[in-house]
Amino acid sequence: MKIGLALGSGAMRGLAHIGVLQVLEREHIPIDVITGTSMGAVIAGAYASGRGGLELEEIVRSVQEMRYFDFTVPKDGMISGKRAHKFMSQLTCHKTFAQTRIPCAMVATDLSNGEEVVLTDGLLGDAIRASISIPGIFVPVKYPINADEDTQQRTLVDGGMVNRVPVNTARMLGADYVIAVDVGYRGETIETSGLLNIFVHALDIMEWEVTREKVNTADVLIVPDVREFNPALVSHSAESIARGREAARAALPEIMKLINA
Repeated sequence: MKIGLALGSGAMRGLAHIGVLQVLEREHIPIDVITGTSMGAVIAGAYASGRGGLELEEIVRSVQEMRYFDFTVPKDGMISGKRAHKFMSQLTCHKTFAQTRIPCAMVATDLSNGEEVVLTDGLLGDAIRASISIPGIFVPVKYPINADEDTQQRTLVDGGMVNRVPVNTARMLGADYVIAVDVGYRGETIETSGLLNIFVHALDIMEWEVTREKVNTADVLIVPDVREFNPALVSHSAESIARGREAARAALPEIMKLINA
């Protein structure tokens, strides 16, 4: 029996994924494959490269988001993403998908035709940079169709537009059962303010309308209560991680029932 973990998008609210990982590690619940979209791709890639939940929390404590936002003259996006790419490469120890400790996949969207693109090739840092590319915020990524050939490329943006929580991708990697973590909008009323916050929230609503059926196909769905946190700020990281732990602990009976069955 293989257990997959699918981590969803949600900008900085996705730091709750770290808390979920900490609980699964503490309870010795095996993760055989891992997938992620956007911030979920960041955490999935870091975990697959060998980072544990406690180590990831330590790294997040030292992060100041403005250090990784290299603003540019708006053309294809407000943030060039070069600093973020460098950080993602370091976070994943410059590893490729072939070097991960467990199978890993990340989801992006082909901007030219709206197709879902599942990334399982090349450097983890490159794939994460593509998966987090919120349209209008980050400059899109030119990604080779074949990792060994740079001649044919796709223009990729945030994977949440087509698959916010990649449950089906985990099954594609061989998972028999999938634990999913959704930190995004789920139909509730939320008051927002601030340009970036409003933009991210509007995208979140669209993602939920597009992918809600896919999210609900998980065998166990964990939904940390992080709605009150600004998705554009890392300052709520400690609270987000704690909410992830809380939600994972609440889901433990369901997870253990799944495993024992």
